Amino acid sequence: MSISNNDHKVLVLTVGTGNAKDKENSLYVPLQKSIGTDCWGRVILFPSQQTVEDANEVKRRISEISVEVRPIPNTGDENDADASFAHFDAILGELIESDGMSPRDITLDFTRGTKAMSAALVLAGVACNVPVLRYIEGKRGKRGNVLAGNEVIKEVRTEVANARQQINLAERLMIRGDFEAICTMHQEMSSTLNNLPEQLRSRLNAYAYVADIYASWDRFDYGRACSLIKSGREIISSAGQFEPTRYMEQWLKCLASHPNQDKFEEMSPYLMYLACDLLANAERRYRDGLYEDSGVRWYRLLELIGQARLFDQGYDSSGLPEDNPKVKEFNDRLSRKSQALNKGKKGTLLASRLQVARFLKHLGDPLSKRLLQQDNSDYVVARNHGLLAHGFNARAYQMTPGRVRAIIKNFEQLLCEDRPEAHEWLAVARSLDFSSLREN
Repeated sequence: MSISNNDHKVLVLTVGTGNAKDKENSLYVPLQKSIGTDCWGRVILFPSQQTVEDANEVKRRISEISVEVRPIPNTGDENDADASFAHFDAILGELIESDGMSPRDITLDFTRGTKAMSAALVLAGVACNVPVLRYIEGKRGKRGNVLAGNEVIKEVRTEVANARQQINLAERLMIRGDFEAICTMHQEMSSTLNNLPEQLRSRLNAYAYVADIYASWDRFDYGRACSLIKSGREIISSAGQFEPTRYMEQWLKCLASHPNQDKFEEMSPYLMYLACDLLANAERRYRDGLYEDSGVRWYRLLELIGQARLFDQGYDSSGLPEDNPKVKEFNDRLSRKSQALNKGKKGTLLASRLQVARFLKHLGDPLSKRLLQQDNSDYVVARNHGLLAHGFNARAYQMTPGRVRAIIKNFEQLLCEDRPEAHEWLAVARSLDFSSLREN
């Protein structure tokens, strides 16, 4: 039997027993016809121990093509779907990983063999993202075999089954907060989406869309997150439990509405919005084991609270008027300790985090005491020793879970002491963590 060679295509077939009284027409001829339907670079036969010799006979009859016989190792395993799956999965994995084959160049024929073998090959194909499975159908004889000359090849596309797997994976990634991974996965599937039933396609599209919203929110790109919600209301309605809530949308609008910095009465509450969102963001970073990222956020959070409080007092820490009596009095006091405020633009002065806290104390602000108490806290000290600041230690922020909970509780108290409504803000900011949806 002569077949044109195509190095990029592989046909994998299970080998059954056929009719013992007529193996020629019930086994050999159908297998040869199945192989002869296309040009293959390789053919791999999966027999059981009982049908190894039959597979070798098929191999003997085929010339000018590579035919491999890879039997299921143990007698009786052809009736064990798990054992058959392990064998098929290992060889398909070898084709893809070691031989560099694309799953799209592999076709699986599960017509012959035991039911366990057929089920195992289908499962292995789906698991390895092989897009095409096939089987032989046609008029059958008394023994249930397809009669010679009546064979019709039927194809099964695996995109639907794979899409269901991708939906399950997307849900797990959403719960874990890996929003960018969902977007990447969706892009990689783009060529197959149109072949899916509407229900699956709309769910995958919705998950990718809301993941883009949440990824933007998670990296503080609030304006983009708001724009995506506004322009994609129809698509996000298919996101089920992951659909952005009304409270999320309102919260993102607050975060995206950056006021002019010279409007102190608006800047103070805005910075507290940022502070609440930053605390929730830091909690997610710590959840993911990104201790340095979390620690940097804690430090910035403490700074934000002080800056917000200073706006309440009518001052901007990035532009303190040098001729203001209160500022001049405070700066003179600092100058005596060689800790004067740095020069800013056009007659203004700049205050660091600690200087802000001390200036608030100078102004008689009641929150200043709490802010100053934080200066010797381990997370503040760790900031200067951390790898993302001035130090060389990537383990500076690795603290016990109990200590982390204490730090978070302390920030909650600071935020709510300044703004009682921060309880509600924190609840919405924390809603980006979907881990509460994880199945027990």
